[in-house]
Amino acid sequence: MDFSEVETANEKIVNDFCRDWSLKDAAGLSKYLAADLTYQIAPGQPLITSFDQFVEQMGAFMTRMETIKWEIIRSHVVGPLVLNERIDYFNAPEGSKAPSMQFHVAGHFLIEDNKIKVWKDWPMPGAKQIVG
Repeated sequence: MDFSEVETANEKIVNDFCRDWSLKDAAGLSKYLAADLTYQIAPGQPLITSFDQFVEQMGAFMTRMETIKWEIIRSHVVGPLVLNERIDYFNAPEGSKAPSMQFHVAGHFLIEDNKIKVWKDWPMPGAKQIVG
């Protein structure tokens, strides 16, 4: 496999992962995430350091949402590193105590052995993050 095929495969992993958030199944994302995943939702937030911890912390949140959709605006791939600009939509059911949220972020994904090993998101400078 030449280098461009690896990059294409890495981008597909990330794109499919982002798409499958719409299924609202944290455990089902295991096909994309390494068991020893490192994930940080935003700078200064605590690290999630395993897939099991990811499921524990994100699973209930995901199922509370009526819909989840991540819109990828653009992606760049360099070897094992995939960067994307996204708007993440988390829509709570009408009348729910949970708020609907929208985040404009830059995501950084490091792919190792066809799995996302490191994932960090940063708010886009100047972008309005909507909660409520």
